[in-house]
Formats: sequence, C-alpha cells, structure tokens
Amino acid sequence: MRITLFPGGRTLALLGAASLLFLVSTPLALAVDAVVLLLALVDGRRTRAPSARREVPRISALAAVTDVVITLENPTDRTVTVKVTDDLDPCLRRAAGPGGVDGWEDGTPAEIVPGDSVRCHYQLTPRTRGFLPLGAVHLRTLSPWGLAWRRSSVELSHTLQVQPGVRDLLRDRSGHTLRRRLRTPGQRRTRQWGEGREFESLRDYVQGDDPRSIDWKASAKRRKYVVRNYEAERSQNIVLAIDAGRQMRERLSPVRERIDYALGACMMLASRAQNFGDRIGVVVFDDRIRHVSPPRRADPPSLARVLAGVETRLVEPNYPLAFATLGRTFRKRSLVILFCDIIDGSVSRALVNSFTRIGRAHLPLAIAIRNPALEAAATHQVAEAEDAYYRAAAEELVQARATTLQVMRQSGIMVVDTPPGDTLVRTLDKYVEIKERGLL
Repeated sequence: MRITLFPGGRTLALLGAASLLFLVSTPLALAVDAVVLLLALVDGRRTRAPSARREVPRISALAAVTDVVITLENPTDRTVTVKVTDDLDPCLRRAAGPGGVDGWEDGTPAEIVPGDSVRCHYQLTPRTRGFLPLGAVHLRTLSPWGLAWRRSSVELSHTLQVQPGVRDLLRDRSGHTLRRRLRTPGQRRTRQWGEGREFESLRDYVQGDDPRSIDWKASAKRRKYVVRNYEAERSQNIVLAIDAGRQMRERLSPVRERIDYALGACMMLASRAQNFGDRIGVVVFDDRIRHVSPPRRADPPSLARVLAGVETRLVEPNYPLAFATLGRTFRKRSLVILFCDIIDGSVSRALVNSFTRIGRAHLPLAIAIRNPALEAAATHQVAEAEDAYYRAAAEELVQARATTLQVMRQSGIMVVDTPPGDTLVRTLDKYVEIKERGLL
C-alpha cells in the first residue's frame, strides 16, 4: 500500500489566515505556518484508511452495461470521510456512478460510521472485446482534525472478459425471423423429398405433401398413403473460419467493428449447433494463423472465451495459408463458414482460388458483411467536384465487391451478402436451411 499526505481545506485556511501575520512579524508568521504544517503532518499520520474490496463480474458483453461495487469498511471508532476511485483499462468507459462520471474520476465521497461499511456503485461499458484489467483502488481519507488527506492505494487486480455480445443484435428489426428459426429441439417439421437425411417417423399423408415422400411399402400395409418425416442430420462438423485482417477492423457502428458482427453470429450459431449435436471447429487468421480449435461438441461458453481474445490487425489476410491449415486440420467433410469482406482484387483472387479448392472436400459458405456507409457514398448526390471524386471511388469499390461475390457464386461457393445488423439472423437462417436440406 502506497501512502502520501497532502493538506486539507482547514490547513489551507489556517495558512491563509497566518499569512496576515507577515504584516506584523515575519518570524512569527513563519513559526505559525510551521506549527500548522506540523499539526497537519501529525493529524495525517494518525489517519487510518478503510479497507476496500471490489466486486466485478468475470464476464461481460460488448457494449453491455456492467455493474461494479467497491465496498469500504471502517475499522476505527470514529466516522471516516473518504473519496474513492479505481484504475480502469482505457477500453472501459465509466458509464455512471454517485456524483456522475467526473465524480468517480476525481473520487466519489463517502462517510462511514464506526465499525460499518458502505458500498459504492458504478457502471462500466466495454468499448472493445478482450480481457480488460481493472487495477488498484485509490482512497483519500480525511484526517480526524480535518487538516490533511491521507492518500492510499489498495492493490486489487481483476480481469473482465468481454465477449461478443448478441443481445443488441437480437433487437434488430429482423429479430422475428430469428425467433421463427429458433424452434426447440423437440419440435419437428415435415421435410420435403431431399431435405434431411435421417429418418424420423411416419405419418398419414395430407393434401399438399410431396408425393415423392410417400413410403409405398408402409402405405401398402396400412392400405392408405403414408409419408416419411426426416430430420436434419446430427453430429456434423461446422468450421468457423474468421478473417481477422484489415477489412474486418473497419468500424461499422459506434461500438462495433465488422468482426464483432461476425463473432456475434458465431456465438448464436454455436448455441443452435448445440441443439443439433454438431461439432464446432474454429480457425482465426490474418497474415498468420492466430488460433485453431479442432472440432468438438458445441460449447458456447468455451467458444466465447476464444472469441473474446480475437484481435484484428492491419494486414492482408493470407487465405492460401488459412485454407491449407484448415484442410489439414479438418479431414471430415464440414460446413466451412467464412466471415469476411472483400474489395481488393489480388486478395479476392486468392480467396476464390483457395476457397474453391476447399469445396472439393467441404461445403463452403461465405458470410460477406458489407459497409452501409460505403453503399450510401456510392449513391450520394454530387454537389461539388470533391463529392464527385468521393462518389466515383465508392462506386468503384462497391462494383469490385459485387464482382468478387459473383465470381464466388459461379465457383460453387454459397454466399450470404448481408448488412451488419442482419449478420446474425442471415447466418443462422442459412445454417438451418443447409441442415434441413441435407446439403452437408
């Protein structure tokens, strides 16, 4: 614990009053100042700071509000006046608290009666994912005579694991689509011929059923038409290939980069895959391989810990390396879901060539998250010459992106071109569609 003393308001007032003595006698004024400072020093050294402990959740979500509580206990036999604050990672924003945000930065006041404790609350909003530290708690305790403040630090260490958040994405206008897709595992749908591969049950034929789903042997025995129900296959491999290069670092909202929308979709997809009994593997890459997880039963909490630490870098993604690593790691046929966005021509050619080769052994699906601001700039009304250059550049980028996505589709790669807010919904819809149609 580090301790320092500095004068309180009463000491400064006494020194100000003693300064009038310089009009009478300089030695007398200096002597009075020395006595005041000595009393402040003695008073400050008699001060005993309260004990402090902090309660903070271990896990939070991006852009979510997190409650933090600092508990102060007074072990003395007098009422203690104290101001408290603590150290935060720069990516943690103090959202509220007693006295407002500025009050917490300067130290929020509290009075603690003898033998009692107080709980000081404030709220945090993470501005990025990752493992963000909360450091020491700093106290300023007023001395018994009010002549000095005793500053002390309690070395506490906490780490807040900020995971990709999905709650705000679920409030998107397309959330109703998501709710329709999220049926409970016990429910079943009638699937048409060619949809699903695992036989589930027989039922009587009703008008509107596909005649190709009729089970003729069962119909002959029962002397009425009977159709087969199928359900999506279980225990299949899903590979989440996450591009962490420079394009994914682009900020598409005040709190989210492009990759944050992708990671939110990964979290929701893992939850759905858990219901299906599918296995999830992960490959995170930029110009190097940053993380590889072999396929295992979908475990959303474990996946959240992995995704919390994903960082984007201002480098071009190395798609040949990423898909070569993927091909070596995942031998069983898998649904490979790539989260990316492509504009640069050379990078897009590398992506198409590498992803097409993967398609010989796996089922490739690209989730391309577009930038609405870029599309708006490409259609922005031109008022000045500068606006014309700006619009022309935006149109060129939008056209290059559209061309790349078209080439991917022609190469046999399934593509979901989605605005950021719909990434979660459209990814989940496509996954469920692939399962129900038995494409994997």
